[in-house]
Amino acid sequence: MGGGRNKLLVDKEFIGKVCKIILFNDPFEEQGKIVAVKENWIKVEEKNKVRIINGDMIQDISILPEKYQK
Repeated sequence: MGGGRNKLLVDKEFIGKVCKIILFNDPFEEQGKIVAVKENWIKVEEKNKVRIINGDMIQDISILPEKYQK
């Protein structure tokens, strides 16, 4: 494994849930369903797109209330 990167640790509780993701140096939050986590990357499904987010950029992740879960 290269460069001393840390493995992103996301509790299984977050997988399959619609979450709010706050990134470092970004005034906006991301919102979507976490569908996969692999090494230092997180795959998030949003309304009309799928994003891959670098775990080093994540400041906070929280699960949205039940009314947002689809």
